[in-house]
Amino acid sequence: MNNIRYPVLLMMAILLAAAWPAFTQEARADKKLVVIVHPDNPVSQISRVELEKIFMGKRGFWEWGKPIRTADLIEQENKEEDSSRAIFATEFLGKNLAILKSYWIRAIFSGKGQPPLVFGKTGDVVKFVEDNLGAIAYIRKKDMEPARVKALAIIEPAEN
Repeated sequence: MNNIRYPVLLMMAILLAAAWPAFTQEARADKKLVVIVHPDNPVSQISRVELEKIFMGKRGFWEWGKPIRTADLIEQENKEEDSSRAIFATEFLGKNLAILKSYWIRAIFSGKGQPPLVFGKTGDVVKFVEDNLGAIAYIRKKDMEPARVKALAIIEPAEN
């Protein structure tokens, strides 16, 4: 009996190992974010440095004069640490979610700023951006297709 189990277990391990890259690649693709703005916003690209200034409340106006309105996405079906907000904080702002939350708590209580509006559904974020010329937010790339918003190209600063 043990002689039969070994080949079956070995075959299952081989199949799982072969399929693993597809699972992890699909999971990474599902978490990929795009930064979005209103389609009439003249900005087409933005640096990570500018994103950090905007989402940390250190820049309040677009260079063309319109007030910036930020939005965060914490999907209701995900744990907070798996939310788009957590991914955005890490990948775009270089901060973990706990540090970001602590920053905003201090800013609110000191009267030095207001955090981005928080939405629980992608559709609500998209609607907010569609309705506000100065809005900027992020959504998962897979949700971009039906949305009537513009994705910004993220540029890296030139190295000196």
